[in-house]
Amino acid sequence: MIKRSSKILTLLYFLLSLGPVYGELYEFILDNDEVFDKCPGMPDNNGIHDLFDMTNITMVYREGRVYISGNSACKWEGVEPTDRITSRGELLKFQQGDWQPTPISASTDDFCAIQFVPTSLTYPVWGRHINPEDRKCVNNFGQIYHYRPFAFNTKYMFSHNMEGRHKIVVTTAAYDTSNRKRPKERCVQIFGEFVKVN
Repeated sequence: MIKRSSKILTLLYFLLSLGPVYGELYEFILDNDEVFDKCPGMPDNNGIHDLFDMTNITMVYREGRVYISGNSACKWEGVEPTDRITSRGELLKFQQGDWQPTPISASTDDFCAIQFVPTSLTYPVWGRHINPEDRKCVNNFGQIYHYRPFAFNTKYMFSHNMEGRHKIVVTTAAYDTSNRKRPKERCVQIFGEFVKVN
């Protein structure tokens, strides 16, 4: 199952990378200067702050990029380094008064196995900017990720019309060594609008 999920993520990354050849350029204009929002309908949900201490990290959104520097500490309480972490990310579009799914989604049954693998979706935009000596999975409470300053591009190529309000929803869950799910899922949202770049 792990290999299958990794292949799906690799295929999705490949398909997205075809955009520059066959698509049009869109900018994802963020709603929130802090980038991340909480997910509704989840008791005691604090969004990104359930996963990381963001006190020592700086994120600045400017001209189609999010500039990131500093460090963040893993603070997912109640998980162990031996836990298996599942993760699902999906892009939804607001239309007809509600959030509708789009064809763009990705998931993995073992995030720790791919977190720092160069072919994974998260590595180019996040993992590769973490200092090599800090590269332990998010299930290591207290682990500090020191970042080399980097900029995350918010402009993307798509082969179909992406204009309009969207949100990215990422949910994560932990399973112990007996494959029992830990009590609380974690959820983070990013709201914004895709605007065609002329």
